[in-house]
Amino acid sequence: MTVTESPSAVDAVRRALEIHEHTSSDGHRQVRATLTLTTHVDCAPAQLWPLLTAPAELPRWFGTVTGELREGGSFEVPGGARGRVLEIESPHRLSLAWDRGTGEDPLLIQLDPEDDGTTQLRLRHTALVDAEEFERTGPGALALDWEVALLALAAHTDGWRSSCLAAVPVPTPRWRRGEEAAAFLRAWSVRWAAEAIAAGVDEATARRGEAETARMHLAP
Repeated sequence: MTVTESPSAVDAVRRALEIHEHTSSDGHRQVRATLTLTTHVDCAPAQLWPLLTAPAELPRWFGTVTGELREGGSFEVPGGARGRVLEIESPHRLSLAWDRGTGEDPLLIQLDPEDDGTTQLRLRHTALVDAEEFERTGPGALALDWEVALLALAAHTDGWRSSCLAAVPVPTPRWRRGEEAAAFLRAWSVRWAAEAIAAGVDEATARRGEAETARMHLAP
């Protein structure tokens, strides 16, 4: 893997967005949004895998997960989300049904080995969202929690040491209340608004979603 230096952890993730709008028979407009976050982590898939799947390891960076992390098992995570484990291919692929309280969404985490012993981590989350809600909040409302989770994983593993010039902060609750966190959250909101524009959302709508995403995540 050839690494290009990045000035901060904000840009250690590559982002992509696909959106498809459809109208149900009763006239309800919905958007199916697929968000993909891709990053390189400076350790092998076998080293990363237990951090994603072992109940004893998850609290060290993500939070306490209760339930059964096996195929067919159900679990609950911090923040009120829950899920089901659909498929496990250790140490490369974890397929989940992710429930944010609005129905189950497909969530895929893929770990692909690189020739130099690092890992390309790809997180792909597909959500069905009310169209008006999506226009109001944009994709960042769905994505920023994943941005924080990848930041936490990188900080825990020192996994972005090859790709970041600046130190990777640990997103503790105290950090989340600080100025650096506010700068990260605003920057991520801007980047997801840009992905929305690239996916076909008009700029004015995307910028309103950017502002609302930042407001939601910066609220005390």
